[in-house]
Amino acid sequence: MVGSGTSAFILARELQLRGHSVTVLTDASLRGNPEHKSLAFDVRYINDFEAFATGKAGFAAALDDLYKNIVTIKPDIIHACNFMPMFLLSIIKPLLCEFPIVFTFFNTPVLKKWVAGYFSNHLLDVQLGRFVIEQDAYDKMILGSKYYVAAAQSLGANPDKIRFSYLPPDIQPFLSNNSVKTDKAIVGEISPKALERPYIILPSRITAQKGIIEAVRALDIVNRKSTQRDGYNLLLTGVACPFDQKYADRVWDEIRALNLQDRIIVPASRIKREHLASFYRESKMVIIPSWYEGLGLSAIEAQVLGVVLAASDTVGLNEVVRDGFNGLTFSPRDSKSLADCILRIDQGEVDIDELTRNAKLSAKRFSIDRHLADIEACYREVLANKR
Repeated sequence: MVGSGTSAFILARELQLRGHSVTVLTDASLRGNPEHKSLAFDVRYINDFEAFATGKAGFAAALDDLYKNIVTIKPDIIHACNFMPMFLLSIIKPLLCEFPIVFTFFNTPVLKKWVAGYFSNHLLDVQLGRFVIEQDAYDKMILGSKYYVAAAQSLGANPDKIRFSYLPPDIQPFLSNNSVKTDKAIVGEISPKALERPYIILPSRITAQKGIIEAVRALDIVNRKSTQRDGYNLLLTGVACPFDQKYADRVWDEIRALNLQDRIIVPASRIKREHLASFYRESKMVIIPSWYEGLGLSAIEAQVLGVVLAASDTVGLNEVVRDGFNGLTFSPRDSKSLADCILRIDQGEVDIDELTRNAKLSAKRFSIDRHLADIEACYREVLANKR
C-alpha cells in the first residue's frame, strides 16, 4: 500500500523478480500512468487515497475502496508504506485479523516539526504519528535507517516489533547505463553549452529542507575563491519540476540577488533516471546540503558511482558519510562550511582516489539484495507467528 511514492514500487518490482506475487494498491490519480503498463506486477487504484493522505479529502472513499480491494485480493501479507496508509489500516484492523500487516515509513520524522506530514500544526502532526504507532495494528515494522528506528521508538514503538534493514537506492538504472555520456543524455533537457564549465550537482527536490539556498550562497563564495579559472556552475536537478514552488521562487530571488543566473544549470524537463548517472559522473562533485535526511539515498548513489561527495553532517546522512574517509562533511544550514568543503576539493587538499575507493566499498552496505532478503525473512517470521 502506498500513496504515490516510488520506493514501494521499487520494492514491489524486486519482490516480483524474486518470484513473489505482488499487487500494489496506490492512488487513483496514477491510473493511466504509461510507466505502469510495463510493470510485471498488478496495480490497483484506490479512490482519494492521495487526497486523503494530503488532507484534501476525507477518508470515507479511500477506506471503503481499500477494504474492498483487500478482501478481494486476500493477500498473505499487507505491507503498508508510510503513516497515512497505516492510519487507514489501523481503523479497519479488527476486520482484517486474518491478514498480517508489516509497516514501513519512508518520510523522515522531525519530532519538533512533523511526522506524518498531514497537519501544518507540528503538535497535531506529531500526535497523529504517535497515534498510528501506538495503535499497534501492525505485526512488524521494517525501518530503513538507524534514525528511523530511533524516531519510531521515540513515538512509542515496541522495540520487539522493529526490524532494521538499510533502505537501498534504486541503483539498477545507473549500473545498466554505464556507457551513456551527458552529451547524449541531455538532449531536450540541458543545453551542452551550460556544461562547458566544471559543474557541481545537487540531485534533490526543491524544498527548504534540502538546503538549496545554502548551496547557492556557497557557490557564490566558492567562485570568488576558486583556483578553477572559470569557477563552477551548479546543476539543480529538481528545478524543472519544483516540489515546493514558493520555495523555488525564493531560490530564484537569491540567485538573482547574487547575480548567479548564468551559473545555475536548469533542466528543461525532469532528467530521466537512467540518464542521471551520467550527470553524476561528469560533475566535479555531488553535494547534499540537507538539513536532515532519513538516510540520504542520493549520497549512496554518488558513492556507488565513485563520485566525490560532500554532505551535511546531520541525521541520516551521518550513517552514510564519514568525513575524510568516504566523503566530506560540513555543518548543515551553513553556506560557508559547505563552501570550505568544496574548496578543499578545488584546491587539491583531498586524496580523491582514496575517498572514492572507500566510498564504493562502504556503499556495499546498502545492497538491495540484502534489503530484500531482510524483508522476506520478516514476512516469513510474521506468517509463522500468524499460523
